[in-house]
Amino acid sequence: MSGSSSQRLHDRQRRLLKAKMRHPRLGMVEILVRDVSEQGIGGKCTSDIGTGDQVVIYLADCPPAVGTIVWRNGQAFGVQLDGAIDPAIVKSPPQQDAPVVAHEVPKPFRPTVSTKRPGFDRRRTGPKTGSDWI
Repeated sequence: MSGSSSQRLHDRQRRLLKAKMRHPRLGMVEILVRDVSEQGIGGKCTSDIGTGDQVVIYLADCPPAVGTIVWRNGQAFGVQLDGAIDPAIVKSPPQQDAPVVAHEVPKPFRPTVSTKRPGFDRRRTGPKTGSDWI
């Protein structure tokens, strides 16, 4: 298998994150990064990209990665990078913390009349016993 083109030069680390790729013909394209190694990135995109295209991949918290598309299979593709990157720093961007809001019933669905049972009061004496209800 030494002559096989599918042999990997560097160990891959699985990732699943969105990124952007600048393509010479298509401009900025949304991609899904599936794995990263020191010299390459594997991903998926729906755009019509071809092997040999020079691209720049923008990952969160990383400098832009310049490389060449070396293979394509359907929507999947592989990019061989011109320079090395550290796969450990390639991570999903932090999630935005949404403010927590207490539940409030919308006005159209609020009761229009009192929901208390008429004639029911816990402080009254019980029927015929004279004892207090608890």
